[in-house]
Amino acid sequence: MRALLAVVCLMLTLSSAQAATQSSSEQIITIPKTELAITVDGKLDDAAWQQASVVEIDIVTRPFDNTPSPVTTRALLIENGSSLYIGFIADDPDPKQIRAFLKDRDKSWGDDIVGVKLDTYNNQNLAYRFFSNPLGVQIDGIENELTGNESDAWDGIWDSKGQINEHGYVVEMELPFRMLNFAESQQPQDWGIELVRRYPREQNLRISHIRLERGNKCELCQLATARGFSNVKQGQNLTIAPALVVARDETRDDDGPWQSDNEFEPSLDVRWGITPDILFNATLNPDFSTVETDQAQLSINNTFALFVKEKRPFFLDNADYFSTDYNLVYTRNIYAPNYGGKLTGRHNNHSLGVFIADDETTNILIPGNRGSSVAELEGESTNAALRYNYDYTQDITVGWISTVRDADDYRNQVHGVDTRVRFNDTDVFQLQKLYSRTEYPDDLYQQFCDTDDDADCQPQHVEDCDLTGCDINEQVLRTNKEGTFSGHALKTDFSHDGKYWFYKLGYEEQNSGFRGDLGFIGKVDYNRKQIAGARYWYNDEDGAWWQKFRLYSDWDITHNDNDELIEKEFDISARLDANYESELFFAYTRRDLVGPRIDQSKLDIDGNTTLFSMDVFQLFGEVKPFSGLYLNTKLEYGDAIDFASNRLGTKRLLRTVIDWSPNQHLQLKLRQTYRDLDADGANVFIARLTDFRVTYQFNVQSFVRGSLIYKNNARNKNNYLYDDPEDIDAHSRNFSFELLYAYKINPQTVFYAGYSEYQDTTEDFSDLEANDRRAFVKVSYAWIR
Repeated sequence: MRALLAVVCLMLTLSSAQAATQSSSEQIITIPKTELAITVDGKLDDAAWQQASVVEIDIVTRPFDNTPSPVTTRALLIENGSSLYIGFIADDPDPKQIRAFLKDRDKSWGDDIVGVKLDTYNNQNLAYRFFSNPLGVQIDGIENELTGNESDAWDGIWDSKGQINEHGYVVEMELPFRMLNFAESQQPQDWGIELVRRYPREQNLRISHIRLERGNKCELCQLATARGFSNVKQGQNLTIAPALVVARDETRDDDGPWQSDNEFEPSLDVRWGITPDILFNATLNPDFSTVETDQAQLSINNTFALFVKEKRPFFLDNADYFSTDYNLVYTRNIYAPNYGGKLTGRHNNHSLGVFIADDETTNILIPGNRGSSVAELEGESTNAALRYNYDYTQDITVGWISTVRDADDYRNQVHGVDTRVRFNDTDVFQLQKLYSRTEYPDDLYQQFCDTDDDADCQPQHVEDCDLTGCDINEQVLRTNKEGTFSGHALKTDFSHDGKYWFYKLGYEEQNSGFRGDLGFIGKVDYNRKQIAGARYWYNDEDGAWWQKFRLYSDWDITHNDNDELIEKEFDISARLDANYESELFFAYTRRDLVGPRIDQSKLDIDGNTTLFSMDVFQLFGEVKPFSGLYLNTKLEYGDAIDFASNRLGTKRLLRTVIDWSPNQHLQLKLRQTYRDLDADGANVFIARLTDFRVTYQFNVQSFVRGSLIYKNNARNKNNYLYDDPEDIDAHSRNFSFELLYAYKINPQTVFYAGYSEYQDTTEDFSDLEANDRRAFVKVSYAWIR
């Protein structure tokens, strides 16, 4: 820890000296205040707009290097003490070419778009973004400069309207101050701001009112300043959203009778701005069932748990307050809470996030270096997280994070410190150090045994335990713990990302005792060293068919705690960005990787695994050839480990995506995945996945959507070396579909009605039988004050 503090102090000194030498000319937009009424209707004909500041959006920042815009765009800005109003007048030489489709919120990327980024603390760390297509369809989210994440998960309650006319289109926005966090005491307010237009034609032009230097990857550091908002107040900033779910679930086993369960569940969400800097969220008996089907994934021949994105509003609101380089707060772990509370806030250079929630079930991700599994504990658990961040300067941040999960005979605590230092426009240093303490129930390991005899789960009692048959595995060994055990983790890197060159040096380790059970930590007992570099080329010639080319390579090596080799990898790739938003990507990977343990009763790598050398080729391409159509294809071919039989095979993967909107209302999306593995001259398995979704958007507020997901896996029973063919299903098929109607006035005032069904079989497609079905209605209303 002393060494860490010494490094941080050195970084503070160097960065402060660097910052003292930097200066920049600042563009300031003065935001006037009006007493006149404004109606958001997409017309900009209210008298108040005559008082607004007018800003020209006329610089193409991507794919070209700050060149003049070929189209005229003006933004009008004004506020009235409770809201910021922005009007966009986007001229177009051929309005028939405007790309604008009616879609659900956050789904309009690829359309013509106008919008704004707002850094309300003007500290270059976080920014809200509010965008709209020409029909008023909203896109909003948060950009986090510290982690590099850009997320559309956050949903604010604001208003937008758009109209297409003979000259182009007009968009009008109202952004209420009550949904933003800012320092109310500062007079006047200085906010970071960027006004943006997306103009997708042969090239997808990103047009701004400011210059963005290619050699400076920190876009939030280059924002202009919006000055004004004197005496603005957030008001009570109180949202109370009661909800009711009425549902009927039916399940059955095989051909048995249906068992039904009727659900009548009221719930309540509260969002209260205690002060302009501090936000409190609470939820009681929440309905955390998602109304959007998760993206289907193939898990065959995969030894690690799959990641699923969070979609639930309570956890998404201000989720960036808990972000670090490690994913230590993965709220999908909290499956069925009865209550939850969250406090987030920022004051001057300090930010703080705290949340607590219970869970009726406790699922734990058990990590390893060759695989991970999920355990389930009986009884409720308490889950909590605390995140503190201090901005020493705009270039230096220091933070602390703690997470806790606690239940009967189980607890996990993680505590850690982190820092990030931006020396200049291109050079960044990051470091995070974590410490954990964990206690498992004495019988937890038995969940991973293949026998009911406890003696057969004790490594010292096991004989002839190999791949041909063993009652224990890595998860048994990592959960068979007595008392409390501890561990640590470290991640650090230095990166240079300039106009033409990128390079990175990184190191990370998570020793065998480390657990981050509230997060998504699937690997432990490893350390990894990495070196990476890239070269960029640009083509800014007028009419050029390509815009950017990147050549990238990296090398990394991974060992376990005993310094035994797990993996050594070399990658080289090339990427070309061209017209019609097209991308062509090619990669070659040379990988040395160990297979499964031969003696499952030991965690040794040397002498207990086979080191396989693999060559893998990957090709990816995407294009938007015309308005409303998006295509992509991914191909992989090369060597792969057959983990079931501990041998090297040949894999093939083909994934295609077709996303087509034939008109403003209808969207068809098909994602098809094919994957197979051959070994010893014969096929091992073939896996197919079809994910087809049809959406009809009646207007900005309502839609109906149908989703069909079909998985079809076939296995060659005679080409599994260590399994009895009678224990292998030659076929496994499952089919699920969902029909959903939604009407949304805002993200929290909604009506949903839906039906879903799940079917599976180990025989032919015609033998699919339903064993799970659900019909539901959900109503919620947001009372805002």
